[in-house]
Amino acid sequence: MKKRHHTIPRCYLENFTDKDDFVWVLDVKDNIFKIKPENILLENHFYTVTLKNGEKSLFVEDTLANIEGAYATIFRDKISKDLFLSEQERATVSVFIAALFLRTKPHREGLRRMFEQLKETMEEWKKQFEMNPKAKEYASAIPSSGKSINMEDVDGYLKNYKEEHSVSVLTQLPEIAQIIFNMKWSIWKNENNNFVTCDDPLVLLRPASIKKYGVKAIGSQPGLLYKDVELTLPLSKNRLLLAGWILNEDSYFTVEDDMAQKMNHRTITHSSERIITKSQEVAELIKNKYTETAHKKSIESLEEKC
Repeated sequence: MKKRHHTIPRCYLENFTDKDDFVWVLDVKDNIFKIKPENILLENHFYTVTLKNGEKSLFVEDTLANIEGAYATIFRDKISKDLFLSEQERATVSVFIAALFLRTKPHREGLRRMFEQLKETMEEWKKQFEMNPKAKEYASAIPSSGKSINMEDVDGYLKNYKEEHSVSVLTQLPEIAQIIFNMKWSIWKNENNNFVTCDDPLVLLRPASIKKYGVKAIGSQPGLLYKDVELTLPLSKNRLLLAGWILNEDSYFTVEDDMAQKMNHRTITHSSERIITKSQEVAELIKNKYTETAHKKSIESLEEKC
């Protein structure tokens, strides 16, 4: 059974290699090293699922591998040559992008933290109910949507959150892919190969709302269905996808180095543990610019960078 699973696809990482087929990595400890794409962002049995009969299944991993293969062909034959996609090809790429959004380790950890916070909130509610006999009466008077989650559900998710996440990648995939398919797409090209990527490369950002409400305000929180949202995803060292609802039409568009750096800022500040570049020089530049203090300041001033 295959046990080494890429949290970021190898076929994707290969688009950021140097002339010797290495990528250069800046990690969370400020180490810089080069490595082959097949040997980075791997975890044992990251997508393995336990079936009801106790057997281990690679269904999620195998499904993701098929998605990756189809995308790699379309990128090579169409996107890298500035050719527009058929509807079927666009659907395939949409599925790949949705999978890349859902499958990462940072996304998994984000879901785990969300359920931990939910558990803490539910435990606090329980204490309030026990201290105030009328609390349940007040709660029952609040209109319900009919959907509910109990402590047993939350505990079950936290106990098996790794496998729960693996399964959710596929269950959520159709809906997320459909939304991305419906957006307008612009492929930004940079002739100097200046785009970088990371271990959580798809970024959702609402620049207009950030300028209006602030970086961490509720009114500027990102989501795929917000009309002002921008989805950015580096596709290679010379291609980046910008998708959204306010773009006029699908396009290929050449951008200068300064604009590429602005998009890199989004990618870098969205990274968790690894930033992937084409060269040691670029990794050194990022390291010098994005120290822990600089990283914090860059997030606080994001509305000026968008």
